[in-house]
Amino acid sequence: MKVKHSKYKNTGILFELLTRQLTADTIAGNNPRSLSIIKKYFSGDSALLKEYKIYHTFVGKKFKEEGKATMLINTLVEAHGKINKGQLRREKYNLIKEIKDTYDINDFFKAKISNYKVMASIFNLLENKDASPLSIVNSKVTLLEHITGTTLENKPKKDVVMEDYAKYDKDTRLLTYKVLLEKFNDKYSGLGENQKNLLKEYVNSVTNSPALKSFINKEIKTVKKTITGYSKKVEDKAVAVKLTETRDMIKPLCKKSFVNDDNVINLLNYYELVNELKTIHG
Repeated sequence: MKVKHSKYKNTGILFELLTRQLTADTIAGNNPRSLSIIKKYFSGDSALLKEYKIYHTFVGKKFKEEGKATMLINTLVEAHGKINKGQLRREKYNLIKEIKDTYDINDFFKAKISNYKVMASIFNLLENKDASPLSIVNSKVTLLEHITGTTLENKPKKDVVMEDYAKYDKDTRLLTYKVLLEKFNDKYSGLGENQKNLLKEYVNSVTNSPALKSFINKEIKTVKKTITGYSKKVEDKAVAVKLTETRDMIKPLCKKSFVNDDNVINLLNYYELVNELKTIHG
């Protein structure tokens, strides 16, 4: 059953769209107004920050055992119950109002959310007072499957394409890989070498391996160092400040986190910024 909810009230989605807007504004050389909004509403002792941390834990924490995943869900629901709801409603109302005053609301919310079903299930579980018992159960099932990475029957999801590929003989696999690589290079010919290398690394990583996370963290370190260098080099003080703020927003992946599409997209955007700086400033 599809969970009905509003993007406008979903704290996890609001934060994700604000960070995307920050990246887009920075790359375009526009005033990153979303940064001040993030600092204003998601810092200190704000109720929104407390709620966002719960969303973030739901999305990022993984357990293989269903028992531990169930315990995590119950603990997070309990933690959410301790948030001051009056303060949360006021902060969320003011946040949405400021977003509407700052951006074209239709453009802001039209971005596709890759984990929308998970975000909607979190909202339904935590905040939807009109949710039926059946919809609550469905939301819990969705979150259990997300946290454990398995179906209800506790069976890993099969990748049919990879299974078929593995059945090919060696020469056929090599030929298939060569054709795919050529198509990849044709399609993404406009990307920089660093962006191509990242995508190839991501595509070639059949599993979410530690090597992929290590590669991304190494690249993040290089990007931060490069941006630091340009922030000292550019003559425009406003641009220098924006670069410093952008650098400070870039965080490496923690030990317990898994690499997801958003991590790769963020790094691609940071590469775009670095490549643009190299073109302009050498």
